[in-house]
Amino acid sequence: MFKDDGVIRVLEGPECFQDQTTDEVELSPESVRSKFKKFVKEYKYSSEGNMGHIGTLKYRDQFIRNCEQGIHKLEINLNDLDGGAHEDGEALAQALWQRPTEFIPLCEKGLKELFSELVRSDERPPLLQLQFKCDIDLESTFGTRRPTMIRELIADRVEELVVVQGIVVQQRRARHKARVLHLKCKNCENVAEITVNPGLCSAHIPVACEGRNLAAAMDKCPTNPWLIVSERSEFVDEQTLKLQELPEHVPIGEMPRSIDVVCDQHFVDTCTPGTRLTAIGVYCATEHAAGAAMGGSRTRGTNTVKYSYLQALGLEAASGGNAQIKISNEEEEEFLTMARDPNIREKIFDSIAPAIKASPKDVIADVKRAVACCLFGGSRKELPDGTRMRGDINVLLLGDPGTAKSQFLKFAEKASPIAVYTSGKGSSAAGLTASVIRSQEGFALEGGAMVLADGGIVCIDEFDKMDPKDRVAIHEAMEQQTISIAKAGITTMLNTRCSVLAAANPRFGTYDDLASTSEQMDFESTILSRFDMMFLVRDVRDPERDYNLAKHLAGLHKGDIAAEAEGELPVAKLRKYLNYCRSKCQPRISNEAGETLANHYISIRKNMKEEKEAGRDSAIPITVRQLEAIIRMSESLAKMALRDEVDMEHVEEALRLFTVSTLDSANKDRAAMGGNMTEEERDAVKQAEEQVRRRVARGSRISKFALEQWLVSAGGVEDRIARRALSVMVRSGELTEKPGMTLQRAA
Repeated sequence: MFKDDGVIRVLEGPECFQDQTTDEVELSPESVRSKFKKFVKEYKYSSEGNMGHIGTLKYRDQFIRNCEQGIHKLEINLNDLDGGAHEDGEALAQALWQRPTEFIPLCEKGLKELFSELVRSDERPPLLQLQFKCDIDLESTFGTRRPTMIRELIADRVEELVVVQGIVVQQRRARHKARVLHLKCKNCENVAEITVNPGLCSAHIPVACEGRNLAAAMDKCPTNPWLIVSERSEFVDEQTLKLQELPEHVPIGEMPRSIDVVCDQHFVDTCTPGTRLTAIGVYCATEHAAGAAMGGSRTRGTNTVKYSYLQALGLEAASGGNAQIKISNEEEEEFLTMARDPNIREKIFDSIAPAIKASPKDVIADVKRAVACCLFGGSRKELPDGTRMRGDINVLLLGDPGTAKSQFLKFAEKASPIAVYTSGKGSSAAGLTASVIRSQEGFALEGGAMVLADGGIVCIDEFDKMDPKDRVAIHEAMEQQTISIAKAGITTMLNTRCSVLAAANPRFGTYDDLASTSEQMDFESTILSRFDMMFLVRDVRDPERDYNLAKHLAGLHKGDIAAEAEGELPVAKLRKYLNYCRSKCQPRISNEAGETLANHYISIRKNMKEEKEAGRDSAIPITVRQLEAIIRMSESLAKMALRDEVDMEHVEEALRLFTVSTLDSANKDRAAMGGNMTEEERDAVKQAEEQVRRRVARGSRISKFALEQWLVSAGGVEDRIARRALSVMVRSGELTEKPGMTLQRAA
């Protein structure tokens, strides 16, 4: 399509988007306006299932209803416009796709005429906004066009209508822009009105007044005589959002790209950082952003490098992962059939990271079950007083290097509809939560990894390498699932409704069987209590296990068992199934299961009390949060089979998982107290303690490593016996750990 002498020529035929033209239909501006008005007044609901009765005037009734409620807008579905249901729809749709800059003002002018014809004819029409929406999928095409990736917005797409999907990472404050300027000449008091285009466009005020040509030579108006009458001008709200590529669309090794989206009127303040958007708009190129925001400069129009942005004509926010994965009716029937399979849970467990070999009695098998529970999640609840209880499950994998912890995180990122993968060493508190940044227009709010993963999962590798101050910042995000911001005059709250799957190494790199778990967990009890499950993944030296593992790994590298690595359910199918379960099922616990959980929790607390009185307090606290964790695990197990009620089978499996994970991790400290030592080893430990008492005077300090070396070299004590003796004396309070890896004997 091109414009010549005020006539818009629309290219017809399916090849109109490939520059292979067939027929041309001339549409004048008056024709475009009249055809659009006819479409709004005559379009009726189709028979395929739109809301309302067949024969209802869809857009006419919507327009009248909105105007009567004071909402001056009309939202049109592009599928209706381009679906062939109306005789003028296809011509209007082609004009829209080819030249939206000319199309939109003509249609909005037609809306003003409709306002006078259908709503109120005795008053001046207000500023009416034309909005668009469309029903598309990430993996499908829309008409002759598919959704455009942000990195595909090149120079050829300028001044075209595009459909872009991304995630909001930054929200700037709203401004007020004049759309109709009322001017008054300060010399002759002549009045003029100027319409300002939407977007980052400034007003072009004429240099001379018309009264200058009509008056005498001495009374002519000077140059630039205009004064802006603000009280008679019309203003609209305008806001700029920063839309970034979806994390799953960023190629490995590439920086995520972003584009500014300028929205106005009814689109302002409709989304926050972390919201996933489908944006429909015109891809515009103007002067540099700073110059455009300040109203131009002396060199305006001479700069050949333009600033590109998207002028929003439609914004549709996605709720969770539902908008990312479209499920057909056939797939829904298949999922309902799968849920009735009694072995569906085992199939899901086998499909979690199938390339990782695990024997039935190995802890890796339980880790797979925990990752599956983390992906499906429990039921989010909101109490009558407004308090929200999280349903997302947090899992910590602590163990030796080379035990496939990072591979579990990578698989979870691939299987979850919404996922963000990050490393603890390269993540700061602001990068994980949110930050307030300074821009030329003031301060703006920018979301971090946990905000961007709202409704999904955050995978944090090298969790132990994070700065302790940064770990403290995610306390609120893990339990309350919100981020509170109070900086630079901005006080707000962002949602972080996501699960956390973290992997970490012990304090000294590998797990030491002779040291207690609390000594090797370099985490505060406040962060440990927020994890529902904690697994100690150890590299066990077992010849049979090592042989099977080496054989499996060699087969993977040779490609002999590539088909087996797919698992019972392929990743794409598992991804859709868990998305369907999360959106359709919210199970609740039964009375019988609740009574069993209460009794089990009482027995756990009683045992922990006895351990504490015996001087064997655990580094992992067992509180009400752990009871809620068992409930969430039970709900996730029920959700895998689309069950609305949690029964005893789910509770027993959840209790077993909690026992082999968190409770076993807490009880590992008993080995350090001599729970599994022989009589000879206990005597050797007591003798080593006596040597330490003779070597270290009361109240004095000594290096821990120097004392161990002295016991081994001079005292003739075995290395593991020396470490265990020091650990026992530290726990009994006879020795106290001091900074610099030193020990001080009590006075």
